[in-house]
Amino acid sequence: MPTITDLQIQKNNKTRANVYIDGEFCCALEMLTVMKLGLKIGGEISAAKLREAASDSERSVAFEKAIGYLSRGYKTVHQTREYLAKRGYASDTVEYVIAKLKDYRYLDDEAYARMYVEQNIASKGARRIRQELIFKGISYTLAEQYSVQDPDTSVDNARRLASKYMKNKTPDIKELQRLQRYLLSRGYGFDVVNTVVRGYGLVE
Repeated sequence: MPTITDLQIQKNNKTRANVYIDGEFCCALEMLTVMKLGLKIGGEISAAKLREAASDSERSVAFEKAIGYLSRGYKTVHQTREYLAKRGYASDTVEYVIAKLKDYRYLDDEAYARMYVEQNIASKGARRIRQELIFKGISYTLAEQYSVQDPDTSVDNARRLASKYMKNKTPDIKELQRLQRYLLSRGYGFDVVNTVVRGYGLVE
């Protein structure tokens, strides 16, 4: 019968251990799983039986980890997948958890995109919001769909930002150039920015 020859706590994640059977790496397990299965150096167990016995436990622990992660704030599928992968979970465990979270509606990229836009539309232009959604793992199609802004709404929002930025400042050419760069950095298009800046004076 194959023998467990080593149990090594991972350097980057003290809650997980690498399991070696007959001197060869077998798998990585949560310490809770190691204790639950009563694994110890010198114990006998087949690699197949170990993987089978640990699979359900690993999935349960990974799911609980994901729920804890999501309880701190809504996340995208990409962010959650990266979170689990960085904690050493195997790809099949990660995908199992992702699928389960989707089924329970804990993960919904379309709902995330819609919510993110609602929270940021007053202070960011369409280009900035689209870039940020894509960075968070939202597909280009969804990011493009939900970041579209009505031109009049964009101008109104940009004007409010400009008003705050220009408070107690003299609208000379250099300050208006700074304002222009600021609004562009917030993701507003040139047409919107120029419309707003012309309200203070033209920037050549």
